[in-house]
Order: sequence, then C-alpha cells, then structure tokens
Amino acid sequence: MHGPLQEIGLVEVLQLLARGERTGTLQVTGPDPTVPRSLHLRHGRIVAVGPAATDAAVHQVLVARHLVAPDTAVTELLGPVGESVREELAMRSIATMLHWTRGRFDFAESAEESGPLEISIDTVLLELVGSESRRVELAEQLDAFHAVPVFAAPEAMAAGTSLVLEPLDWRVLDGVDGTRDVGAIAALLDEPLDRVGERVRALQGAAILELQAAPQSNALAARAAIEAGRYDDAVSLLASRVEVVSTDREAWRLLGLAEVGAGRFDRAIRAWESWQAGDPALTDEATTLITAARTMLEALRDHRD
Repeated sequence: MHGPLQEIGLVEVLQLLARGERTGTLQVTGPDPTVPRSLHLRHGRIVAVGPAATDAAVHQVLVARHLVAPDTAVTELLGPVGESVREELAMRSIATMLHWTRGRFDFAESAEESGPLEISIDTVLLELVGSESRRVELAEQLDAFHAVPVFAAPEAMAAGTSLVLEPLDWRVLDGVDGTRDVGAIAALLDEPLDRVGERVRALQGAAILELQAAPQSNALAARAAIEAGRYDDAVSLLASRVEVVSTDREAWRLLGLAEVGAGRFDRAIRAWESWQAGDPALTDEATTLITAARTMLEALRDHRD
C-alpha cells in the first residue's frame, strides 16, 4: 500500500489501516525527503513513532527539562514520566504529519510489530481537535502569544494563590526577562507553544507573573516600510523579530518580500525556506515564491555574465 499524500491524506491512510487491523511499518515522507518518518502499527494501532519518539529522543527531552541527568541510562527512562514524554512526542510528530499535503506514504506489512506505545487513530484525531481548540483559546488569552510575561510585584505574589511549580514552570520563569513574549519563550525552551502558554496562564493565575500587552508588531512596521519602499528598514525589523522568535511565520514571509524588494533574491529564498519549514501546509505558496525568486536570481546572473 503506497501513494502520494496529495491524493490521499495520512488521516485516510491510518483509518484504512486501523479498520483492517493491519500490522507493519508505515513510512511517511513529507516536504523534506531527507527526513522520512515511520509509524509502526500492530493490529491497526500505533505502537512506535520514529525518529520523534525513540529512546534517544525521550532522553534528549528529559535532559532538556532537567528531569534526568545527561548520563542517565536508557533503561532508567522507562518509568511513567519517560513514557508520558514519549507519548507527547509521538502525538506531536503525528499531528505534524497529518498536515502534510506533499510527499508519499509506503506501508510494508510484517508478521509482528511491537513497541512502547498503544495509540488508536481515534485517539489521535480527538487529541488533534482538542489541541487546536486549546491553542485558539490560548491565543485569544495571550494576545496571539505576543503578550510579554513579567514578574508581579512582591505584594501581589504574597496575595496570590498557592501553586506547586512544575519543572517547566521554573524554566519558563528563567526565560522571563520583560522583553520576550510567550512565543519567544517557547522557542527558547524548544517546547510546544500551547504547553508554554498553559504554564504562563497558570503562573499568571497564581500572581507570580503578569502579562503586558504585546508591543507594536514589527510586522506592522515592516509592512509600512515595504509599502514605502524602505526595504532595508523592513529587513532590519524582520530580521530582529525572527532572531528572537524563529517560529514567527508571518515575519519570515515578509522578510522574503523585503529582500526581493531590495534585490537580494538569494536571501529571499532562504527566508521563504525557513517560512516553509515552520509549517508544511504552506508548501504550495512557499514553493511558488521560491521558484519565482530563483528564476529572477538566475536571470540576474545571466545578465551579469
């Protein structure tokens, strides 16, 4: 069983495999063909996800979250905390793949597949819907994740409700500097935006943090600069933005437009490649712009030659 994702989506593929209670390995190749992913199934249920939820990946996350020491043996990762992280990584990877509209899938049946997970496709879909709903709600509460957390005054903290801090809370607090917004803190910690947003809201509810309104968006100022033909000013604004928040897709898109306006097509291509990498769903639009920029770059080189 194999085919292109633009003709049959991964959701439909997984539902077919689940209904048939198939056992084997589903390899999925997305927009970047050099990084294929694999879903291992047993009787239609996902039992392993590679490379996102391997032992090595779990170990890396546990170390980053200061939950284990770097020299912790793999055999010590198999407790409840490690398996919870594994499932989180697996669900995050699957959710990303479900948004792919380019690439292909190849399923190879095998006699037996085993793994540390036990995830049904129904669970994946329910979690995906719930996650998107939570993200929308958090975005409204956190000014599209551009709100800037700051520490509350000591008297406000003293009057706040009690909160047992999680390891992630301490890392969030360490990233609060009065300048970084919620999105920038999530990027700094390399944690999911909604997970960091939920902890910021909890810390705000306990009066440990307060939220300041997002400063004037660099994107707005950059758009005005582009419209006025001040392309270098726009590039400066947008480059500063993506340096702090590398996941700001709109900033990457505008940066490419500003670089084109300045005649720097090679830099525009790099900006749009970063824009595309941040959201595979943008592949078609990004590919069109990148192709146009490459055509202009080649024409410019031919003219110089």
